[in-house]
Amino acid sequence: MSSAPGTSATASTPSAAPEGVAAPPAGAALPKARVALWDNARFILIVLVVAGHAISTVRTETAFGFATYAIIYLFHMPAMIALSGLFAKPEATPKAARSTVQLLVTWLLWEAIWALLHFVVDGRGLPETWLVAPAWTLWFLVTLATMRIVLPYIARLRHPLIFSVAVALVAGLSPAIGTQFSASRTLCFLPFFVAAWLGVDRGWFRGDWFMRPARAVRVSAWALLAVIAAVFAALPGLREIWRIDTWLTWRDDYAWLFARAPIAGWAPTEWWTVALGGSGVRLVLLGIAAAMTFAVLLIVPRGHSIITVWGARTLYVYLLHGPIVWVLRGSGAAEWIGSFGVPGAVALIAFGVALAAVLSMAWVSRLFRPVIEPRLEWLFSREVAR
Repeated sequence: MSSAPGTSATASTPSAAPEGVAAPPAGAALPKARVALWDNARFILIVLVVAGHAISTVRTETAFGFATYAIIYLFHMPAMIALSGLFAKPEATPKAARSTVQLLVTWLLWEAIWALLHFVVDGRGLPETWLVAPAWTLWFLVTLATMRIVLPYIARLRHPLIFSVAVALVAGLSPAIGTQFSASRTLCFLPFFVAAWLGVDRGWFRGDWFMRPARAVRVSAWALLAVIAAVFAALPGLREIWRIDTWLTWRDDYAWLFARAPIAGWAPTEWWTVALGGSGVRLVLLGIAAAMTFAVLLIVPRGHSIITVWGARTLYVYLLHGPIVWVLRGSGAAEWIGSFGVPGAVALIAFGVALAAVLSMAWVSRLFRPVIEPRLEWLFSREVAR
């Protein structure tokens, strides 16, 4: 989610600045040209983030809203984690240290902003879980920083991807692994971060088959996404059969999930059945998320356009849309719009798309840079600051 303006490039490996890293000073050259593909993908995914949040509170009002929400949540955050992993380095370099510290400082700053908002609007003081359980969207910053910190250790394993998948499955066994410091989501999404890093490290994304996919490949990717959409369309009563949206928050243990979101009445209670059943469901969801993420990356435009420029500012969209959608919910406006059924859900989605576009504009990044990417040169030694 870098904010530095992107420029088109034809390189076959990622070269854009990592997410959460401050843009270089005016007049300074980027180390490498940005690859349009990645910024295009970032913008598409951040649009899905905002649209998903816009319809979140009314998602169960219509089959359309529920299906749209579920399809978005099946892959959009795994895909964003994967994009972050593309630029991760398994060494504790000065640049890596700086970007991680920058991310953590932004997280702490926005925790304070959210606490101030709640105090002004609701009169609510600091909760006991302040900083322990990240405020709403801020979990992503904590998760991303944690993944960057642990990657150098995971990268030294013989089978890092298999290890990360095993960790994601084990994470659902204990209720102690929850929202505290975004532990559950960090472990669940770790395979996407590791897989993306491996893809770059081992050259999986270097060939023309990926950078310039053939028409048949693109058609296959579209077909996969269409099949998934068709499944939801064929099951308009899914929300009564299985609250899959509850599973797609990736923050709760298997016993809790089966108790509150059983699958067509299936809710095992013995420990071993909960463990095996929950792990099986999670493994399937991880596989679907991986397939959808890969499909979306294949169909993302490769050329430079306005969304390429906007896609270089997604950190601003991610953080700034939160308070706006929060007001939309708190004022009752989201529920009122959602009461119109499918047209209301479509209107909320359109609002999300428009909001993402507006927050991607250059004037927004100039205005809010101090609270999104504060300058921290004073905090680092000369070696790290460079």
